[in-house]
Amino acid sequence: MSDDELHKQNERRVLERLREAGWDMAEGASTLDLASLFYDNGRMVAEVEHHYERQELLLTLTSPDGRQVTVYPVYGDSLETTLDSIVGFQDRVTPDNFQEVLGELVAACPEVYVQEGEDDEPRLLVRE
Repeated sequence: MSDDELHKQNERRVLERLREAGWDMAEGASTLDLASLFYDNGRMVAEVEHHYERQELLLTLTSPDGRQVTVYPVYGDSLETTLDSIVGFQDRVTPDNFQEVLGELVAACPEVYVQEGEDDEPRLLVRE
Protein backbone atom coordinates (compact mmCIF):
# COMPACT_ATOMS: atom_id res chain seq x y z
CA MET A 1 0.00 0.00 0.00
CA SER A 2 1.39 3.41 -0.94
CA ASP A 3 1.83 6.17 1.64
CA ASP A 4 -1.02 8.11 0.05
CA GLU A 5 -3.37 5.10 0.19
CA LEU A 6 -2.43 4.46 3.82
CA HIS A 7 -3.08 8.09 4.69
CA LYS A 8 -6.52 8.03 3.03
CA GLN A 9 -7.40 4.77 4.79
CA ASN A 10 -6.34 6.17 8.18
CA GLU A 11 -8.16 9.43 7.52
CA ARG A 12 -11.38 7.55 6.68
CA ARG A 13 -11.03 5.53 9.88
CA VAL A 14 -10.55 8.67 12.00
CA LEU A 15 -13.64 10.26 10.43
CA GLU A 16 -15.77 7.12 10.81
CA ARG A 17 -14.76 6.33 14.40
CA LEU A 18 -15.14 9.84 15.77
CA ARG A 19 -18.37 10.62 13.92
CA GLU A 20 -19.85 7.34 15.24
CA ALA A 21 -18.96 8.60 18.74
CA GLY A 22 -20.81 11.89 18.26
CA TRP A 23 -18.04 14.17 17.01
CA ASP A 24 -18.88 16.91 14.50
CA MET A 25 -16.89 18.08 11.51
CA ALA A 26 -15.00 21.30 12.15
CA GLU A 27 -16.07 24.33 10.17
CA GLY A 28 -14.44 24.32 6.73
CA ALA A 29 -13.02 20.81 7.10
CA SER A 30 -15.07 19.38 4.24
CA THR A 31 -14.14 22.23 1.92
CA LEU A 32 -10.45 21.84 2.73
CA ASP A 33 -10.63 18.01 2.59
CA LEU A 34 -9.35 17.66 6.15
CA ALA A 35 -10.15 15.13 8.83
CA SER A 36 -10.88 17.79 11.45
CA LEU A 37 -13.53 17.15 14.09
CA PHE A 38 -14.60 18.48 17.48
CA TYR A 39 -16.52 17.27 20.52
CA ASP A 40 -17.91 19.41 23.36
CA ASN A 41 -18.77 17.57 26.58
CA GLY A 42 -19.84 20.79 28.33
CA ARG A 43 -16.63 21.00 30.38
CA MET A 44 -13.94 20.75 27.68
CA VAL A 45 -13.91 21.00 23.91
CA ALA A 46 -11.77 18.41 22.17
CA GLU A 47 -10.60 18.92 18.60
CA VAL A 48 -8.82 16.33 16.48
CA GLU A 49 -7.02 16.75 13.18
CA HIS A 50 -5.34 13.99 11.22
CA HIS A 51 -1.90 14.97 9.92
CA TYR A 52 -0.87 13.80 6.49
CA GLU A 53 2.90 14.05 6.90
CA ARG A 54 3.14 11.58 9.77
CA GLN A 55 0.93 8.97 11.32
CA GLU A 56 -0.10 11.54 13.88
CA LEU A 57 -3.19 13.22 15.28
CA LEU A 58 -3.34 16.71 16.68
CA LEU A 59 -5.62 16.72 19.75
CA THR A 60 -6.43 20.05 21.37
CA LEU A 61 -8.31 20.22 24.67
CA THR A 62 -9.79 23.64 25.52
CA SER A 63 -11.43 24.60 28.83
CA PRO A 64 -14.28 27.12 29.11
CA ASP A 65 -11.82 29.80 30.32
CA GLY A 66 -9.76 29.41 27.13
CA ARG A 67 -6.84 27.44 28.57
CA GLN A 68 -5.72 24.71 26.24
CA VAL A 69 -3.31 21.87 25.86
CA THR A 70 -2.24 20.39 22.54
CA VAL A 71 -1.34 16.73 22.31
CA TYR A 72 0.35 14.95 19.41
CA PRO A 73 -0.34 11.20 19.46
CA VAL A 74 2.05 9.63 16.92
CA TYR A 75 0.02 6.45 16.56
CA GLY A 76 2.12 4.37 14.14
CA ASP A 77 0.35 1.00 13.94
CA SER A 78 -1.90 1.86 16.92
CA LEU A 79 -4.57 4.03 15.31
CA GLU A 80 -7.46 1.92 16.61
CA THR A 81 -6.31 1.89 20.24
CA THR A 82 -5.50 5.61 20.04
CA LEU A 83 -9.01 6.40 18.77
CA ASP A 84 -10.52 4.04 21.37
CA SER A 85 -8.71 5.96 24.10
CA ILE A 86 -9.89 9.35 22.85
CA VAL A 87 -13.50 8.16 22.52
CA GLY A 88 -13.21 6.49 25.94
CA PHE A 89 -12.42 9.75 27.72
CA GLN A 90 -14.36 12.22 25.56
CA ASP A 91 -17.23 12.52 28.07
CA ARG A 92 -15.01 12.41 31.18
CA VAL A 93 -12.25 14.89 30.39
CA THR A 94 -12.36 18.13 32.42
CA PRO A 95 -9.92 20.92 33.26
CA ASP A 96 -9.29 19.13 36.58
CA ASN A 97 -8.51 15.64 35.25
CA PHE A 98 -7.05 16.13 31.76
CA GLN A 99 -3.53 15.09 32.86
CA GLU A 100 -4.87 11.83 34.29
CA VAL A 101 -6.88 11.23 31.12
CA LEU A 102 -3.81 11.87 28.98
CA GLY A 103 -2.17 9.00 30.87
CA GLU A 104 -4.78 6.73 29.30
CA LEU A 105 -3.75 8.01 25.87
CA VAL A 106 -0.08 7.35 26.63
CA ALA A 107 -1.00 3.76 27.54
CA ALA A 108 -2.78 3.30 24.19
CA CYS A 109 -0.42 5.13 21.84
CA PRO A 110 3.31 4.41 21.38
CA GLU A 111 4.43 8.06 21.31
CA VAL A 112 2.57 11.09 22.70
CA TYR A 113 3.86 14.65 22.88
CA VAL A 114 2.21 17.50 24.80
CA GLN A 115 2.46 21.25 24.40
CA GLU A 116 0.81 23.21 27.21
CA GLY A 117 1.56 26.77 26.09
CA GLU A 118 1.56 28.28 22.65
CA ASP A 119 5.26 29.14 22.98
CA ASP A 120 6.29 25.92 24.76
CA GLU A 121 8.18 23.15 23.01
CA PRO A 122 6.31 19.83 22.77
CA ARG A 123 7.59 17.28 25.27
CA LEU A 124 7.28 13.51 25.29
CA LEU A 125 4.72 12.18 27.77
CA VAL A 126 5.66 8.99 29.58
CA ARG A 127 3.69 6.66 31.80
CA GLU A 128 4.31 7.18 35.47
